[in-house]
Amino acid sequence: MSSSTSNPGSDTGLASNVASGLCAIFTWIGGLIFYFIEKKDTLVRHWAIQAIFFGGTWVVVSVAFNIITLIFAHVPLIGVLIGLLGFLIFWVFIVLWIIGIIKAFQGARWEYPIISQQCKKLFPKLVP
Repeated sequence: MSSSTSNPGSDTGLASNVASGLCAIFTWIGGLIFYFIEKKDTLVRHWAIQAIFFGGTWVVVSVAFNIITLIFAHVPLIGVLIGLLGFLIFWVFIVLWIIGIIKAFQGARWEYPIISQQCKKLFPKLVP
């Protein structure tokens, strides 16, 4: 585990686990900020990329699911099933987000299941 003292090898001056945790909390916004600011600390860069992948996926899935819900909301059985599926997907993202925050503040190198592998294939130059 990383200590919570200042990291002299960091561009931000924050401890690795604190900067990583901030990336995880603020997903793609925090990830973008730390990705461009932090050049030395590999743990923070790892979490910045994970945050960008997770936040971006959350936005894309939310928009796509809202469009599907608008289209099928008035179909009797399908509308209810899509609503339940949307509720389940929302809670899966919340649980993954909380796990990511915990892992980041612990200083662990953890990747979001499925999301990270797919994003690494789509954006290979973003991954260090």
